[in-house]
Amino acid sequence: MKKIVILILLLAAVGGIIYVMQNKKSDSALREEGIGEVMESMPEPPPVSPIDPPAPTPTPPPADPDGGPIKDDMGDVDVAPAKVFNITGKNFSFSQTEIKVKNGDRVLINFESTDGFHDWVVDEFKANTERVNPGTKTSVEFIADKTGTFEYYCSVSIHRAAGMKGKLIVE
Repeated sequence: MKKIVILILLLAAVGGIIYVMQNKKSDSALREEGIGEVMESMPEPPPVSPIDPPAPTPTPPPADPDGGPIKDDMGDVDVAPAKVFNITGKNFSFSQTEIKVKNGDRVLINFESTDGFHDWVVDEFKANTERVNPGTKTSVEFIADKTGTFEYYCSVSIHRAAGMKGKLIVE
């Protein structure tokens, strides 16, 4: 068995050497094909002076102190600040049972459980926080891009059926 393995390895090595020798091209063969000439005709890159100053890094403009729209980091698109809601959850209710926003608003929900294991979910916007224990905070941000009244709720066990829900109203 060992002899067969050694013979196979020896044949593979010899075959590999023959293949490499036949396919190896010399520098002169490359020049004949024009590859060497292309390489030789390429211009040298320009030298970089050590005294050239680095390119300035653009900085985003500051937020509007009046709470109005701000510019994004490119400075050409208005980005409205998020409407922020701080909500707590306990067995079996939220601290706020109604949230009103306008169509197109960015909405940021900061959620904290004060009693029990909870989360905050609104299906129509595919928005949900992580499930958290008391004292733990989590957040979710989404765009309210549909008008109507939507139910938000806690998805843990039977919490929704027990009344842990509220209304998100998008006008």
